[in-house]
Amino acid sequence: MAYSQTHSPATLLRRRSASALVLLAAGWICACGGGTKTTTTGPTANTPATYFAAAVAGAYAGSAISDSEYLSTYTVDDQKHTFAESIYTFGSGDQQGPQLDYSGTTAASARGLSEFQIDYSNSLYGSAVNSGKGITYNPPLSGNWFFELPDQAGGLVTLRGLPFVPLVAAEKCPSGTASTTYNFVSIPTYIGPNLAGSSGGISNWIPADDTAYGSVQVSGKGSNVTFDSIRQFSASGAAITSYKDLKSSPAAVTSATGVCASTFYGNTISVPAEVVITNPGQGETISSPAVVAIGPTGLLIENNGETSNLVSNAQITGYQPFMGSGTGAMGLPQPGSAVSVSALSAAQYVGVTYGGGTGAKDWSSLITSFGFPSAPASCPTGSFTAPLFGGDFPGNDPTQSAAGSAAGYGNCNLVVDLGTQDPSTNGLFPHATVVVGAAFGGNQKAHTFPATAIAGQLGGKYAVFLIGVDTSGTPQQAWGIYLFQSN
Repeated sequence: MAYSQTHSPATLLRRRSASALVLLAAGWICACGGGTKTTTTGPTANTPATYFAAAVAGAYAGSAISDSEYLSTYTVDDQKHTFAESIYTFGSGDQQGPQLDYSGTTAASARGLSEFQIDYSNSLYGSAVNSGKGITYNPPLSGNWFFELPDQAGGLVTLRGLPFVPLVAAEKCPSGTASTTYNFVSIPTYIGPNLAGSSGGISNWIPADDTAYGSVQVSGKGSNVTFDSIRQFSASGAAITSYKDLKSSPAAVTSATGVCASTFYGNTISVPAEVVITNPGQGETISSPAVVAIGPTGLLIENNGETSNLVSNAQITGYQPFMGSGTGAMGLPQPGSAVSVSALSAAQYVGVTYGGGTGAKDWSSLITSFGFPSAPASCPTGSFTAPLFGGDFPGNDPTQSAAGSAAGYGNCNLVVDLGTQDPSTNGLFPHATVVVGAAFGGNQKAHTFPATAIAGQLGGKYAVFLIGVDTSGTPQQAWGIYLFQSN
């Protein structure tokens, strides 16, 4: 397969150690993303769903890379109880198109979680990607978890030993001229020195300079998508007016345009509206714009072009970060009125906590549950304004409920205190606090750190996304917490 496809020149270029993974951002490989689904009132739809999976930083133990650092798709069949992940990595010189990475079966678990049981991998699980040897497993590899939003609108996956990845069903391009405002938080990386170099790898996230959260208005007309009224803020809440980590500190982007088209990842938006793909595989020429996907209930996921790349002879240009820093962003439609804090605190959630430490290999990704019907005595105590009580699972295994907790709930060793909602931005909690119990993650001391959270609804159910910077724990790290209502 050799081809070239080019759109209008980019106007927002950024030199990064980025990846070829956005080669399909408006690529005409196949129109297999999303598909048509039958809406039901149950937790899932009636046909297989194909999800766009954004990249998240975090290497295998003892390795410089991870499958999670590459864009991919997950196809999940809730009727046949099967799944498959396909990936496009350029990790080897002979890959010619999407490649099946993992596949297997699914099994329902508590709290809306399902277990992915891997019976095939392209390479030995946990080793370098794209060897193409093909390994089967009997018994299947367990310990891989998936939370799926109602009607197969999106969710998240965490494979054993890898960081989580967010998923969204990119079924349609934004249509009509009316705009929708989204709040978003960045998906951070590690906060230490930049170790990415010029030959590939994901660079660091700088809390003082890079975007932590913000808002944007999105509208679509035909295949064109406009991002207006972009507001970006650092972890301290300071407005970002320029990108200080870029040469000449260019002014922050306040508007951007993109093109939405049917791609391998679904109906995704390429920003800027540029695609260059020549001879995928050895010697390819590629560009790496951002990829944005919006699900049918409003979940927004952005990959900003900051992903791993192992092909040293690829010609790569990036772009200025018009939304999230780190590896991208997760967003929610901004509520039309203030979110009910009491309703948020009363709901139950399943999600993940993600930590990017002080180096590229220093990270954590743990399944969490929040919203105990009644808080166990083990929960951290304090004076809270709008608390969500929760924590990790013993052994990071959701089938193992902590002693004394309700069925399907994990430990209670975290408190997310949302604090006061911003009076001018519905669903924004700029002064949240995370209280970390001594037992969380197995190696933490009791401490607190400041954070920013956004909250809203997806299909009538709440979601809460948070970003914070922890300089008191071990290790010091950037935190992301991503919670979906499970009851």
